[in-house]
This record gives sequence, C-alpha cells and structure tokens, in this order.
Amino acid sequence: MDETTTTKQAEAGITAHVDAAGEPNPLSKSHITHDALLATADEHNMTFWQAIKRYRKACFWSAMVSLTIIMDGYDTALLGSLQAFPAFQYQFGHEVGTTGKYQVPARWQVALGMTNPVGNIVGIFINAFATERFGHKKSLLATLVFLTGVIFVCFFATSIEMLFAGELLCGLCWGVFTTMAPAFASEVCPTVLRSYFETFVVLCWGIGQFISFGVLAGFSGKPMSDHYSWRIPIAIQWIWPVIIFSVVLFAPESPWWLVRRDRLEEAEQSLRRLTDDDPATVRQSVSLMVHTNKLEQAMCAGTSFKDCFVGINLRRTEIACMIWSIQQWGSFVITGYATYFYEQAGLPTVEAFHMSVGQGGLHFVCTLFSFWLTGRVGRRTLTLWGLAGMAMCMFIIGFISLAHQSSAQGYAESAVYLLWYCVYELTIGPVAYIIVGEISSTRLRSQTVGLARNAYNLVTIINTVVGPYILNPTEGNWKGKAGFLTGGIILICIVWSFFRLPETRGRTFEEIDLLFAEKISARKFKTCEIDVANGTAAETEAAS
Repeated sequence: MDETTTTKQAEAGITAHVDAAGEPNPLSKSHITHDALLATADEHNMTFWQAIKRYRKACFWSAMVSLTIIMDGYDTALLGSLQAFPAFQYQFGHEVGTTGKYQVPARWQVALGMTNPVGNIVGIFINAFATERFGHKKSLLATLVFLTGVIFVCFFATSIEMLFAGELLCGLCWGVFTTMAPAFASEVCPTVLRSYFETFVVLCWGIGQFISFGVLAGFSGKPMSDHYSWRIPIAIQWIWPVIIFSVVLFAPESPWWLVRRDRLEEAEQSLRRLTDDDPATVRQSVSLMVHTNKLEQAMCAGTSFKDCFVGINLRRTEIACMIWSIQQWGSFVITGYATYFYEQAGLPTVEAFHMSVGQGGLHFVCTLFSFWLTGRVGRRTLTLWGLAGMAMCMFIIGFISLAHQSSAQGYAESAVYLLWYCVYELTIGPVAYIIVGEISSTRLRSQTVGLARNAYNLVTIINTVVGPYILNPTEGNWKGKAGFLTGGIILICIVWSFFRLPETRGRTFEEIDLLFAEKISARKFKTCEIDVANGTAAETEAAS
C-alpha cells in the first residue's frame, strides 16, 4: 500500500467522526485508526540516526534496565568457573586420592549449576504476574532490593548446602531480569532500533561474563586456604543493585503497559519522557499502541499464560520457546562448563582461566560487530547461517578429539571452540533475544517471554545435569567427543528453523499480528504484502 492510498484512507476515516464544533474527536475509532496509520508510516520511514535523535531518552532508559543482565552474566560465569577454582574446590570439595588436588562431587556440580535455571523458572513466573499487575518499574526496583539481601547468604556460606540455597534465591532475581530487559527494550524503542537494543542486552550479559572471568583469573593463583579468594568475587555483585536502583528510580513506565491498563493519558506522558517528538506525533504513537492492543484483544481477549497456547498465539509461543532453547541446544554440554572443558581438554588450570578471559573478550568484540549485523541482516538468515557454522565447528572439535591426547590437541580443540563461540555471538546469541521480543503479541509479551526463557532454562537444566557426567574424568570422560553430540543436535535445529522460523525484521507489532492472523508461511513472512488499514495480509509468489 503506497503512501497516497494510506493518506486518502486516513482522511476518509477522520472526517467520519467530528465533534459538535467540527473538530476531530481524538477518542473516535476512525481518528485512532488515522493516527495509527500515520505512526506506522513514520516507523517505516524513520532512519537509524533519526530514531537515535528522537528516542535518545528511550535508548538511555532501555540501556539502564538492560544493565541488570550484567549481574546475570556475571553470576552464570562465576558458578561455571568456580567448578575449576582451586580455593572453591578446597572449601566445598574433597581430596582426590593422594594428589593434593580437590574436586567438587559431580552431584554438587549439577546442583550448583541448576540453581540459576531453576531459580530462573520461578523468577520468570513471578515477573510475568508482577509486571502485568504493577508494571516494569516497580517490579524491577523490588527485585533489586531482594537481591541485595540474598547475596549475603552466598557471601557468608560455610557449606555447599548454604551456597546452594543462596544461589537459588539469586536465581529468582536473574529470572526477573532476563525477561524484563528484552521486553522493556522492545516496548520503548521504535522498530528500527529494536534489534540494536535487544543486542545490547546480550552485550551486557557478555560484560558480566568478562568481568567475572577477569576477577576469577586474578584470584586463581591464591592459596587454596584463602577463602576470601572465592568470597570476594561473590561480594562484587553488591555493586550493581545500588547503581541500577538509584537510576531506575527515576525511569518512566512502559507506555505499552499503560495502554494495556487503559491509562492513555499516562501513556502519553511516559512517551513524552522517552522521545523528543511533538505532542501530535506522540498522540499518533499512542494511537498505534491502542490500535494494536485492540487488534490483539479481538484475536485473544485474555492475558494469562493459558492464552499463550490458544489460537494463533500457540504458533508464536512455539517460535519464541524454540529459538531461545536453540541457544542451549546449540552449545549443549560444552559451553555451560567452558573453563572445565578447557581443563579436561588438557590445558593447565591457569591457562584454562586465561582462555575463559579471552572468551569473555571475544563476546564483547563479536557482540559489538553484531550490532551492525543484526541491524542489516534478517533474523531468519542469521539463524540459519549461524547454526550451519556452529555445527561445522562442533564436528571439527569431535574429529580433533579422535587424535592422540596431547597438549597440542587440547589447544586445537580450545581454539576451534573459540571460533564456534564467535559464530554464536554474531548470530544465535543476539538474534534469539530479538526474535523473542518481536514475535510475542504485546498483550502477552511478559507471558510469552517468560515461557520462552523457561524453555531455555529447562534445556539448561538438562545441560547442567548431563554436562558433568559427560565431561568429568571419573564419569563419561568424553572430552572433545562431545562435539559430535552437539553438532548432531544443531542439525535438528537447522531443520526446524528452515520450516518454522519467520522473518520479522522491519515489521511493526501490528503488522506481525496480521501476518500470524492470516497464517502466513514462515518462509513468506518477508515478502508478504500487508494492508494495515483493512487488516489483511496476503502471500506473494516469491518465498524468502
């Protein structure tokens, strides 16, 4: 539909409803539709730099909320790396033979590794209910206060059972953060900026990992009896809640959430705090939100978890859950225990930690480059090519492991794994966050993001349980042969992505709603023609 047609349709609609003085009625259905059409055209015509200039305040607040992901990345890397940390092994493990080395039992490796995903599962459901009722801001502030308290449990832990309890409570908070940050970013940023700020969420996670690896590398040379060498890395987590709470206290609420609560005047006030647009343009943007919300109400009136599995929302839930699960399936076994994998591949402990620090640096660099990549390449394209590259790397690791065990073999496996990591961070790492933020309906965003993240967590639990028994030298002792298993799983993910993953780049939320409502094939999402005014979408002959 061209701009002239849109304008004529909009003008026809607005003249149909006027008040007694002959002025347009801003609350009429036709006027809302008119403004929504103008806002849709504005979203499509807005360039990157125009969006940065107009939405610079939204960019700032989105970035502040996303900083919470630094804590999740830090803690996730902390727990995985502590499995190979001498002081930690001495505190919570037992001596292996008469070698003077200590090892945490596999069952407690599994238990500690499960604190994050299990806590996440509960925290995500808490966030979905809390955010829907109280909004993003209040839910986030309350979670930050709770986290500040439970870090004490981890810091003062004197037994592995106490540490387990503390980390499980922390996991509740990570569940809130990992679902709130991408949801908030998708709601306050315009279409052209969505991919960049969902990618920023991934960057924050990498920053947390990098800080964690750096801190642990600095303490890895301390004597095993120095218990502060593992307590101080935990204590560093107190820094972030204080900083983030002080800033988010002044943040505006998501205008989409306010629209869903029928608080339209507050939604306009919130949007004015997020943009530098004039009042007319702000009103048009709110009208687009109202129009999209009513369209989704017509498709599915409810906002419960049950509604995520009803009608067209079932397909959206499947895509969201699968794409986030693929992050774990594509890195099955090895990534969750990266430092431990380096050790089992034959690297000395110090070198294993240095390799992990290098991995954190690669995450930062690759995610920076992925800002450019995700802004220019489609979600579906990045996913398919990324999975293909990841599968190739994993099979190479598997074949290298068939050679005679040596230090050279260990370094070769580690190098190929780092190459795999680069491919992951350029593609699946950021694109999963983008897709989940875009694919869910606005009325069910918190619920869909929560279900998707919990699907990720369930696979993480499987990974956490299986990992030690595959890699631990007293159990499976697979070493690099685990690459064959992971590579095979990635091939299955490629098949699913080809047939089920649609292209959502450049689409407004209303357009995505219409594409799903018309049951458009995943391979034709990109080329499908949409008539927003009439609420229709039609497939074209060319498939994307």
